[in-house]
This record gives sequence, structure tokens and C-alpha cells, in this order.
Amino acid sequence: MFCSAAGRNGDFSLKRLTAEVDADKTGHVQISGGDPLLKDPAELLALLAHCRKKGKVIEFQTNAVLIMQYDPERLKLLCRLVDFFNVNFSAHTPALDVEVTGVPDGFARRIESIKHLAGLGSKVRLTYIVHKANVAHCREFVDFVAQALPMVAWIQFSYVKGMGRAKGNDTIIPRFADAAGPLNAAMDRCRELGLRYDVDHIPACFVRGHLDHHVDYQKMLRSQTGVFLKEKQKTAECDDCALRAHCPGPRTDYVELYGGLHA
Repeated sequence: MFCSAAGRNGDFSLKRLTAEVDADKTGHVQISGGDPLLKDPAELLALLAHCRKKGKVIEFQTNAVLIMQYDPERLKLLCRLVDFFNVNFSAHTPALDVEVTGVPDGFARRIESIKHLAGLGSKVRLTYIVHKANVAHCREFVDFVAQALPMVAWIQFSYVKGMGRAKGNDTIIPRFADAAGPLNAAMDRCRELGLRYDVDHIPACFVRGHLDHHVDYQKMLRSQTGVFLKEKQKTAECDDCALRAHCPGPRTDYVELYGGLHA
């Protein structure tokens, strides 16, 4: 529904990707797609080995539905190379999962895969992409994770990006003001249950009670730079905000769609 990679073209050869790793200054590399498990296994493992050789922290992004079909020995090697798996899991029920992903058996396969990865000793983060179809169920997702997947390392609530299939689409991208209530309730629930969590791509002013968990706010406190600063922009509404110094503002694609923070 919201794949940010839809329509993306470019050179994804091993030579090009290793060059990007060499040029990285952050020390943290995200292996993403689409789903990187669809890439030629030998090339994928070569890329991961190169990242490891360069001393990078490796985040492997996947929807996890292909994990159990992957060659077992290659999967074990992949797990040894990766620092953590970032699994896109944006629904708390099979029905909502089908609505979000279009994969009828994806919910059960994803649960099985997460448990398998954890059993292999891998750290797993769940990313809940906050969008119109699931925003009302954020808190229910937390309860689902606590009950069904207590082995996960943490949850990240990531506001949907206005890219790919979601670009300019107000049927997918909710207004910040509409999402803030359910999102804050979910993070409050994480705190109650002792679950680790983060939140990203929503301006800090909408989650003031959770600034210690706001990804960009914490990066800016540490004077960290990166792509996140190029993706976002402050608006006139940010001028008098006490959080301005450590918040990059809303994503530019959100402003293009809605015109501002509270429009």
C-alpha cells in the first residue's frame, strides 16, 4: 500500500552498492529494497561482508515473509553478518495485514520468521508504518507484540513517507493532528509495559511526552547530520516552537500534500 520504493530506478549493482558503503560517513548502513532477500544471494552476502569489513552497523530491512524459504545455511551466515533486522510489521490482525500488504498469508509467515530469527540469536526491531489504515490501531499493535512477540528488541513507529505509492496520497498519509492521539497512546502503552520504542518522521511537537524516543530529536541533540535533515523542512509554524532547535520539522512531502503542520 505505502511502499516508498515503488517506481525507484537506478544502478543496484554490487559495484555501485559497495561504492555507496565506502562513501558512507555515518557508520550505519541500511540494507533495504523492496526486499533485499530478493537479491541474488551471493551478491547480497558479498555486500554484507563488505559492510562488516568496513566496520558498519548493519540494519537489514525486510518484510520477513521470505525468511523461511531462504537457504538455511545462507540465512545463518546472513544473521551473523547483520547487527539487527528491521521487520516491517504494520498490523495487529491478519485481516488488517492483508489490507496493508495484499499478502493473504503474510501475517502468519511474518510471525514465524520473527521467531525463527530470534531463535538464531538475531536482534529484531519491528517497524510499524503509521498510515490511515492502521493509525487507529497503534495501541492494539503494542498489546499484540507484548503477547505474541515478546522476543523482539523494540518497536519503531515510523510515520509513512510521502514517497512511492504514498506520494501525494491523502488516503494513505494521515494528518499529524489526527494521528497524534493514537500514536501517543501507543507509546504510553509501551512505557507501561516496559517495551523499548522509538518514533520517527513526525515532528517532535506532536509527541512532546516522548522526546527521549524521538529519532530526529535525539540525533539533533547529538549534533548529528544526515539525510533526515534534507528530507524535512521547518515551516512558519515552527518559528516560535520551543523544540525548534532540535526538530527538523515535517517531511517536505507532507508539506507538499497538506501545506503545513496544522493545515
